Amino acid sequence: MSSQDMNALLHAMRVQIAELTSQLAEIQANPPVATPSVEKKFNKKVEVVADPGAFEGDRARFAKWWIKLQIWVKANWDAFADDFEVATAVLSRLKGPVAGRYTQVRLQECYTAGVWPTWDDLKKEIEKYFKPQAERDWARQQIRYFKQGNMRTDDYVTRFLALSIQGGLGNEHAVELLERNVNPRIAEQIYLQDTRSDDLALAAEEVRRVGRAMELYAMHQGGGSTKQTTTPQRRPGSSNQHHNHSHGFKPFGLQPGQGAPMDIGTHVPRL
Repeated sequence: MSSQDMNALLHAMRVQIAELTSQLAEIQANPPVATPSVEKKFNKKVEVVADPGAFEGDRARFAKWWIKLQIWVKANWDAFADDFEVATAVLSRLKGPVAGRYTQVRLQECYTAGVWPTWDDLKKEIEKYFKPQAERDWARQQIRYFKQGNMRTDDYVTRFLALSIQGGLGNEHAVELLERNVNPRIAEQIYLQDTRSDDLALAAEEVRRVGRAMELYAMHQGGGSTKQTTTPQRRPGSSNQHHNHSHGFKPFGLQPGQGAPMDIGTHVPRL
């Protein structure tokens, strides 16, 4: 899958999640009126919203599936007789190597104890085990290919640190990725000046310092802003290596593996 396809997929998922969240809020505010003919079975067909089906273990799809499931339970609430039916309806839809094992153990525990969790407690429990991990997996995937490209250094470092926190990266790994993905000329200057740090906070601050100086130099040399706003003209026989990526950042995809170097001039000052 290309980076463009991945960005489009992530954007579509976010849009769907926003729409489903809005639907959930509307249903919670105006719950459907139950009719006397509602059949009291947990697997009853829901008229208001379709059955979300099973979660097969794909972490990237958990958030979307989880919102759909909550809407389904809320819309079908009167079809459940008790906590047992709600719990079994929900847990039976968790499948895959990890989620399926969790379901097996949890159902056995509840059956042995004869106590079934309420829907509110079950929601908290499932989110504790699966939702944070899904978000961490997404952030870790994004940060691996989050190149600086045309982004200003301050913007890049801020967003890189946000992804590292969301992904729960260790200090050493985060520093390694920062050095690998930041503009190569910035990394070179840091090594030449022997100001490299193994601490992420210090490393990020050093990247900011060097990047700001290089951008200021480029602005003075070119007589313009450090922010690239136009695409350079393509010369005959050469490819256009510079693309305007709106600072290289997209809200629902961070353009993995892409981004042209900063337009900071061919002469790099020793800082």
